[in-house]
Amino acid sequence: MSQAAAEVAFSTEIADSDIHLTPVAREKLVELLRDAEPGLKVVRVFVSGGGCGGMAYGMTFGEGATEYDSVLEGENLTLAVDAVALNYLQGSEIDFANDSFVFSNVFSSVGGSGACGGCGGGRGF
Repeated sequence: MSQAAAEVAFSTEIADSDIHLTPVAREKLVELLRDAEPGLKVVRVFVSGGGCGGMAYGMTFGEGATEYDSVLEGENLTLAVDAVALNYLQGSEIDFANDSFVFSNVFSSVGGSGACGGCGGGRGF
């Protein structure tokens, strides 16, 4: 694939159909980012190999998006996701309930539940 074709195939903007961020989750992320250490400007969503429940989903702070990231920009919030993680998150929803971020609708994307029964893996902030 030529470089020009690769650039066309890679979208740098996250659509709501890619990852839906609920208003409650957005509000909490803005709050956490506002209270983060100086220099941390983005919330990075990541996916890592999971255990019995499938893939593990989480978030961390970052200094900025990279050239390999897709971003979801909003008022006082930039969410960055690398291309590999975005493939696993297609059609998912991030919510905030019971003092935790919850990743929903990930089963069809990864062939697992996205939940864990007890090891505590995949927890974000």
